[in-house]
Amino acid sequence: MLILIFGQAGSGKSRYAEERLSELSGKPKIYAAMSQVNDEEMRERVRNHQAMRAGRGFLTVERTMNLSGAEIPEGSSVMVESLTAWTANVMFADGEGLKPSGHVVREIFADFTALLGRVRDVVIVVDDIFSDGGGYDALTEEYVKALAELTVKIAEAADEVTEFFAGMPITYKKL
Repeated sequence: MLILIFGQAGSGKSRYAEERLSELSGKPKIYAAMSQVNDEEMRERVRNHQAMRAGRGFLTVERTMNLSGAEIPEGSSVMVESLTAWTANVMFADGEGLKPSGHVVREIFADFTALLGRVRDVVIVVDDIFSDGGGYDALTEEYVKALAELTVKIAEAADEVTEFFAGMPITYKKL
């Protein structure tokens, strides 16, 4: 099963994603943490997410990219937190220069597809940064373009798509 959950930051989507992952039958339950932790604010977010998962049987895998290369057992249920971070990590990889959005989309979607081929379930979280009207610099627009394209591709493939708005889930697609 593939579940996409998107919404604004702080909307409750991560907690909901963890609940959905807990309901799935794949073992073990893997939390794929994709964020780079570069400052105290991010360390605090990580601590909060770890506290939410404490005692719930999740195994954490920390990756910034190449998720399909992680040691994730076949038949697992995996929560990817988040496509937003994963896209930024690939697009702005240190020392490689900016990758164009088309390249980023192909690279991440191929990696994601390889992961899907090995595991039982994937719950993937993405921040909704598409609704604010834009007006960004060219670099940020390229990032938003890649993230939007990936979100659409994953939503098309997903069995379930849920948006978080004002702290409430709205499910658009559910098989």
